[in-house]
Amino acid sequence: MKVSLRRIAVLALVAACVAALAAAVAAARTTRSSADIRNGGTLTIGLAEEPDALDPTLARTFVGRIVFLAMCEKLYDLDSHLNIVPQLATALPQVSKDKLTYTIKVRKGVKFNDGTAFNAAAVKTTLERDLTLKGSVRASEISPIKSVDAPNATTVVLHLSSPYSPLTAQLADRAGMVLSPKALAAGGTFAQNPVCVGPFMYKDRVAGDHITLVKSPYYYDKAKVHLASIVYRIMTDPSSRTQALRAGDIQVEDRIQSTDVPTLQKDSTVTVKKAITIGYQGLTINIGNKNGLLKPYSNVGTDIARSQYIRTAFDAALDRTTINKVVFGGLNQPDCYPIAPVSPWYKPTTKGLACDLHANVNLAKQLVKASGIANPSVSLMLGGTDPVNARLGQVIQSMEDAVGIKVSVTPTQFTTALNRADAGTFDAFAVGWSGRVDPDGNIYGFVATPGTLNDSGFTNSKLDYILNGARKSLSTKSRTTLYRAAMQIIHRQRPLIYLYHPVNYYGVTKKVDGVQIYGDGLIRVNAAGYTK
Repeated sequence: MKVSLRRIAVLALVAACVAALAAAVAAARTTRSSADIRNGGTLTIGLAEEPDALDPTLARTFVGRIVFLAMCEKLYDLDSHLNIVPQLATALPQVSKDKLTYTIKVRKGVKFNDGTAFNAAAVKTTLERDLTLKGSVRASEISPIKSVDAPNATTVVLHLSSPYSPLTAQLADRAGMVLSPKALAAGGTFAQNPVCVGPFMYKDRVAGDHITLVKSPYYYDKAKVHLASIVYRIMTDPSSRTQALRAGDIQVEDRIQSTDVPTLQKDSTVTVKKAITIGYQGLTINIGNKNGLLKPYSNVGTDIARSQYIRTAFDAALDRTTINKVVFGGLNQPDCYPIAPVSPWYKPTTKGLACDLHANVNLAKQLVKASGIANPSVSLMLGGTDPVNARLGQVIQSMEDAVGIKVSVTPTQFTTALNRADAGTFDAFAVGWSGRVDPDGNIYGFVATPGTLNDSGFTNSKLDYILNGARKSLSTKSRTTLYRAAMQIIHRQRPLIYLYHPVNYYGVTKKVDGVQIYGDGLIRVNAAGYTK
């Protein structure tokens, strides 16, 4: 797969055109009133990847979160401005003076999609499962919760071992999704028949093909739900998704590839929606994940793992601006940090930290020489087999070749890549994160020693101390100072190399209204329907 930058530089001409056209993305139509949307019909959404387990305790994929939005409500949600608002809770938590007790009131008269009652006891059962289930990805997100009480049907009391500023933000995502105790007690795998509170309920799944949800007869606000069903089709080839949207085979396209954006902008039957996201894309470097995720970490011994010089050289060889232009048509936002510029945490957290968007080839060559490793090599696993991922691999390969680092590229189906990352069977992994409103959600799980997403196997006691301090601090000023100190360690050690923040584009047929895209990049269709 080795190519030179000259051979792919012609794509920059296309990129220039795409970037110019991107500025002309049409403003979203004013949403019609519900009276203009008819009831019934099936909405088909083309997903860019296949979700992993449909179990909020275990799940980790971005597309899985899209599916969950329609069938698993949370204690809290985000509004269009990314403010945290109540969903199954009735108000934001009441927090004790010592910040160690959170009291949450929950809705009355709500049912799970198996007809059983939603109540505080169900919240307790779910949170205890998140904390204790083997393989839980939520465990580190809510680890300061020491115990959960449900003194009555509408009151949940969380007792913390230490103050934890990100807690409410975590409960606005998968950690806040409440699962049916009846479904959990039924035995078997919850993901095979997931039951939550939601406007839609699970019907079936065919691996690699589709997931089907149908309108719930139990939903407390079902009068506002118009669609009879939703089908999430797994369509990993972006060109095929665009063709299917234009042909009417799907009505919503997840993340249009950059080269197709101008085509869809010109299509009178399609609306293009844009979302500047709070997530990031980058490279996870396997430093110490020798035995598998959360098992004792020790250096894996590869060239890039054992030499900080090589990791720094690898980063210095990358021209983020060129990657954005050549691979993504200039439509994304190059950057060096896990926190996006759209976040209020960005400027204070990154103040004083250097971020070179362009390559420093001379420095990279010097670092390779200083490493003492002759002809260093790195195997790069791509989290997808589509043309965009292939192009990203080609560009990175060429940039590293220019400084003397040989990169072999392995395109890998997304969920398979995640499994290999957890097992530690990789050198470097091109993967991202969809983002959280609190910076802890973009950092801690990936680089803290007990982080449940720490596929790098990175462990640093000073960094752990800083990140735990940021979790406990109640001061925004103190937290930003701590995250700045954390970023200095991450940039120096480079367990992750951040490349850009996605600016996502979605296609929606004009026959459908009510589809919403927020800054978290998730497709919201709970109030969507076909126009009359």
